[in-house]
Amino acid sequence: MSNKDRQKRYRTTGAAATLVKVETLVPPEGRAEILNLAARLRKRARRSAAQDRQVDVPAVLHRIAELCATQPRQYAARPDVDQIVATSVNVPFPIRIDAQTLAGTLQSENIPAGYHAHIERFLGETPIRLLLRFCDRHDISANRLRHFISKYRTRLALHRPDLDEHLDALVSHT
Repeated sequence: MSNKDRQKRYRTTGAAATLVKVETLVPPEGRAEILNLAARLRKRARRSAAQDRQVDVPAVLHRIAELCATQPRQYAARPDVDQIVATSVNVPFPIRIDAQTLAGTLQSENIPAGYHAHIERFLGETPIRLLLRFCDRHDISANRLRHFISKYRTRLALHRPDLDEHLDALVSHT
């Protein structure tokens, strides 16, 4: 398709179908004023054209559902809490702790050598939501977690009033 044909089609069926071409001679100092006026008029025309168009919401939602059906569901799957916790706890340390060792530490109330800072970081910096999901996954009760924290609070320099308050509420309801 030639440029001329493309321009003609654009003016008759495209976004410029409601616009007309205007050519005029103006003094050089008036050129900017005319261009600004033309830009404002085009903007107003586009705005009114956009308001005239109705969006078929059910059709849009149906199309989105069709597109999502063909995509892998990785984004909808809940992330593995063990992986999140172990990764965030291990960040600054050369020795890595895995989720089983971390859970075992909380259950046995005995911190293995070399993992003191990991436990401190886990209990002191992990968001409560992730911390509790981790404990649920490994069958660590709120009572056991609260006992572990009270036992090691001073050694781990823990100051988490939000966690204490949450655990107290959980323990009092069981």
